[in-house]
Amino acid sequence: MTKKFLSVVLCFVMLFATAIPAFAQEENALPYENSHFFTYGDYELHYRAVEHEGLYKGRIMFIHGFGQSSFSWENMAAEMSAKGYDCYCVDLPNFGYSTRETADMELLDRELLVEKLMLSIAPEHTWILAGHSMGGAVAINVAQSVDVQKLMLFCAAPVADMGDMSGMMAMPIMGKMVNFVFKYLTKIDFLMKIVVYMATANLEYTKNYNLEGVTAPLQLDGTGDGLCVLMQHQRPTDLEGAKNIDCPVLIVNAEKDMIINDTMKQQISDAFPKAEHYLVAGGGHICIEDRAEELSGVAYEFLNK
Repeated sequence: MTKKFLSVVLCFVMLFATAIPAFAQEENALPYENSHFFTYGDYELHYRAVEHEGLYKGRIMFIHGFGQSSFSWENMAAEMSAKGYDCYCVDLPNFGYSTRETADMELLDRELLVEKLMLSIAPEHTWILAGHSMGGAVAINVAQSVDVQKLMLFCAAPVADMGDMSGMMAMPIMGKMVNFVFKYLTKIDFLMKIVVYMATANLEYTKNYNLEGVTAPLQLDGTGDGLCVLMQHQRPTDLEGAKNIDCPVLIVNAEKDMIINDTMKQQISDAFPKAEHYLVAGGGHICIEDRAEELSGVAYEFLNK
């Protein structure tokens, strides 16, 4: 990622959080009926499991993008489970209902945590990996160390070394500022709707969008601080190593994506010269949500070739 792009994404996530109270739950209650937790080291990963219907076709691990969570895959998981796939949607550290990182804990790469989660669920089976935006970058790294049947990248955003920005994110004031923005600046509801519209390019979908599904986990304590810690140690996308991935790859981009620029698209395309491509006509960055029916059809066709 370029510094300019990271700044845009950070602003995007800040705006996406609204002043909805933090997720309220009784002690030991689960965020969703299909929620599960996986513990490894100092981390507790939240993930959701949706079992297949009818004839079993395979197993998919869905990895969300920056500022999002398993919530962003709800529609796709419903569509793909109906087509015969067991669907698992993980919350990466600092997002959803997974652990918020702190500087004094033993920090682990999110790729390693996803690998360990997959191993705990199905130790002797091959997975299909699907990643959206930042989750696409994570999926690319995971696919280089795990036996993957097929790889699907939706509006994938390669992650670069933070360089000088890493030091800036280490400043205590940065975490406090992000936390402050989550709690106060984003109380303007119409502004939140504008952000959703920018992300979907779909006015009708925006009108009925469930903001709380995105914003409630972002309001959890430590989210801003955790994101700053993440920026300091996240693993860059190994695009050179990605050329050694020999499984079939599907690359999906959206015509009206305001987050993924042409350079980033080209980087992903160059890493997978034999990939199958699909363009979501009129779609926005989070097309996996409002265009789930269309994209599940594309994914099903790709997976069953």
